[in-house]
Amino acid sequence: MTTTLVALHSKTFPGKYLRMDGTGVTQFMGAGGGTVNTQTFIGPYETFVLERFDTGTVSFRSTVFNNVYLRLAANDVPEGQDLPAGGGVVNCQFGTITAEKFRIVQKTPATPNTYDGTVGIESDQFPGRFLRVNGAKDQVNAQGVFLTFEEWEILVIG
Repeated sequence: MTTTLVALHSKTFPGKYLRMDGTGVTQFMGAGGGTVNTQTFIGPYETFVLERFDTGTVSFRSTVFNNVYLRLAANDVPEGQDLPAGGGVVNCQFGTITAEKFRIVQKTPATPNTYDGTVGIESDQFPGRFLRVNGAKDQVNAQGVFLTFEEWEILVIG
């Protein structure tokens, strides 16, 4: 497994970074715990260890909370549907098993042979469901399509 220090930056809401507070997540919790929302700067809660696995999946581990990972559960998010407010639950989990694994999907560029760093963060457990941010509400959840609120830039910071 290879690791890299990163921050997740919303492309649609340029002043917003994913923030993860794993307070109280000290053992496996079936429904996860903690809080995932957004912040306007990169600090300790907005910094993650990107862990890459041989399966082509990745996990995002907190740099503040020991063994706490970003978790996405999209049971109520139909694949291929654009829910107006998104759905599912994005929170934290102790350890990385299934809902804590993702695939990085490169956005097809509008202009051929160009790439601006835009990616989607797709759930491995729920294929076709993507990490979504509504920066106006500091809300992070899931979506059944890869449109604008699902556009991220993974910033390598160390």
